[in-house]
Amino acid sequence: MSAIPGRGRYTESARIERLEWLRRRSRMPLASLGADGVLAAEQLTGNIENFIGTVALPVGLAGPLLFTGGEVHGSVVAPLVTTEGALVASVSRGARAITRGGGVATRTLGQRMTRAPAYEFSDLAAAAAFVDWLGTVRPGMEGQVREVSRHTTLVSVEPFQIGRYVHLLLGYETADAAGQNMTTVATWRICQWLDEALVGRPEITPVRYFVEGNLSGDKKVSHLSMTGGRGIRVTAECHLDRATVEATLKTTPESLMALYHCSVLASQQAGMVGHNINVSNVISAMFIATGQDVACVHESGAGIFSLEPTDGGLLATLLLPNLVLGTVGGGTGLPQQRDLLAVLGCAGEGTGRRLAEIICGFALALDVSTCAAVSGGQFADAHQRLGRARRVNWLTREELQTVIAPRLLRGTIPSDEVTVTAAPAEEFGGSGILSDLAARGERRKFTGLHPLRVDCVGLDGQRHRLGVVAKIKALDDEVLVEIGKIASLGGQRLGAAWRRHGRAVGGFSGAHRRELAIYRSQHPSLVDVLPRCYGWHDDPDREAYVLLLEDLRESAVLLDPADGIRGWTSAHVGAAVAGIAGVHSGWLERREDAAALGVSDGLPGLAAAGELWTALIDHNAATYPDLLKAGSSGLDLATLARWLVERIASWTAELAAMPRTLVHHDFNPRNIAFRPNGRLPIVYDWELATWHVPQRDLAELLTFVLTPEASPDEVESYLVMHWERLGGPACGADLTLWRRGYQLALWDLLLSRLQLYLLAHEHREYPFLERVVGTTRRLCEIEAQVGRVGVGHG
Repeated sequence: MSAIPGRGRYTESARIERLEWLRRRSRMPLASLGADGVLAAEQLTGNIENFIGTVALPVGLAGPLLFTGGEVHGSVVAPLVTTEGALVASVSRGARAITRGGGVATRTLGQRMTRAPAYEFSDLAAAAAFVDWLGTVRPGMEGQVREVSRHTTLVSVEPFQIGRYVHLLLGYETADAAGQNMTTVATWRICQWLDEALVGRPEITPVRYFVEGNLSGDKKVSHLSMTGGRGIRVTAECHLDRATVEATLKTTPESLMALYHCSVLASQQAGMVGHNINVSNVISAMFIATGQDVACVHESGAGIFSLEPTDGGLLATLLLPNLVLGTVGGGTGLPQQRDLLAVLGCAGEGTGRRLAEIICGFALALDVSTCAAVSGGQFADAHQRLGRARRVNWLTREELQTVIAPRLLRGTIPSDEVTVTAAPAEEFGGSGILSDLAARGERRKFTGLHPLRVDCVGLDGQRHRLGVVAKIKALDDEVLVEIGKIASLGGQRLGAAWRRHGRAVGGFSGAHRRELAIYRSQHPSLVDVLPRCYGWHDDPDREAYVLLLEDLRESAVLLDPADGIRGWTSAHVGAAVAGIAGVHSGWLERREDAAALGVSDGLPGLAAAGELWTALIDHNAATYPDLLKAGSSGLDLATLARWLVERIASWTAELAAMPRTLVHHDFNPRNIAFRPNGRLPIVYDWELATWHVPQRDLAELLTFVLTPEASPDEVESYLVMHWERLGGPACGADLTLWRRGYQLALWDLLLSRLQLYLLAHEHREYPFLERVVGTTRRLCEIEAQVGRVGVGHG
């Protein structure tokens, strides 16, 4: 069974690829999904996976409705997304009636989001003792939440003991976010902290625990949430005089009260939680319109609607105790949803309660109107007539184009007249893995690769145009967190191992500063291979780290071929080896100078992370058994990798004793292009640069540019070429030691980078990876065959 293609890729070409796959599979033309101009794939990182198109849903305006509320005052119209005919008309009718009666008064009564981790103990006595102990550590739990988010506050801790199980109902305030995700993160932090705090207390240490035991009622109606609240607790009321009921609602107060009493009895017989007519219609319609989590309609739709007679008229009230919504995060950032939030005055922070009151007011309008339609005999008729058809001031795109880019360009282009505009958006191949990762977490932030068009007047008085690319870097922490999320999907063991070791491996820590420092260095060996740089900008307070580089699409060949090696020849491989050897030679044994650029020694972290590598190997071996299994020589890559972990202290110490230098650490065709003559490589994306043996770059290059049929002579020729380019014996190693260093570097690559690629491949398809794994196996087989120290793959 073939997998859905293009996993994790948010590009138009990936969307089309998936759509074509679905057409073949379903044997349907799917013409309506062909051209999608509503949402660009690039906008949807973190909102959806395997995107193929948008389903158009109509948006209607209901109202106006007059509010005299706590957060809302004046006339409001509401966008409703629905395909149910008569819904908008019915809401509008209720709004007219309420407005005529003086408007709707609304109040927000509270806001909290709950999570309920569950603890299992050996017996009920241990569970009870744990509950008693919890009262002594409340301040510590609150402190853990503050470390996770400045927007989240722990406001209640309620233990529920059920025999030897303890469900811990944690209540949080989450500002303007709905809060399910942030409270899950906060709860997990509390669980981990409690776990550590219980070290040395075996009498109250749980057998196991879960981050959620289902007591919170997430996305489910529950009596506990009805009484305690989950989300925003909001209420609304309105007065309806007799004239309005009869003129607008086409019924009488007496008929409405008769239907109300009847429906209350029926709801009790049916076992409903609460009592209302159909508030979920408004909630779901406004949730879709404003980018909420539609699955939360189930619990959010539990309301209590009531009618009371007053002086010939009626008092109508509605309580929504569980309105789970937010005005930041999730789908609220999508362009159309953001526009509709802005229409409501609910775009951004400080507006969550306003949105809740608006939804509650319009939900009351619908219940009043529907109740009137049923009591007055218009319900079926209406459907028949209408229903059958720390805040950071982040860098902005405008600021890049009007301030930063012109300033940087004036420092390198002899012209005072510089104009920068956005160039037509085109795909940048498959580059930007780290940027893609970071974008999954903080989608509001302006990062990534952005092509720009520069118009200027030269010294000759003529107007000139050139293309540049702004590379706006995400923070290392943003990247690490997103990798951690992927790791956690591989299970608790892998997630925990990443939390303990992730910052010390891979070169991710400090990546956002390191690449800028490398361009700043202007070292001759680097200048020879770097793209032309028009300047750099860093502002830590604004988390702004920018490089302005030449647009290689205009000046280079073999730029990021989709399959990794298309168009590459042995001459290109030789040129790449020669180019990077110049860097290696220029920085050989200059460790302090490299450290000044933020380049650190990754071997200690590699050696200490055996737990992480083992967890990755086990996960990847289970996920890709056919990919990692034994090849023709009997070399099973998973077995070899486990053998390497067992001996990691020994061979990493051997590496550390060899001549070392600045290495690119991501040296493959995704980050290499050539000038048109093909003789001079251009090497970019230096953020993962590290201090290592020079053979590390060679090993990675060969796994990408050679094939699974590579011969020992091919490998030897490039290995000798590299050694000779560094001066042969003058580099501090004879050829035998050089070959050994290459083998160890290949092992490093197999154990670390390749395992991380495989992990990410589950979520973002890498078309090159299957071939690279095959070539890696072949290169390891060659090392075993030529006898450069056994690899223990028996």
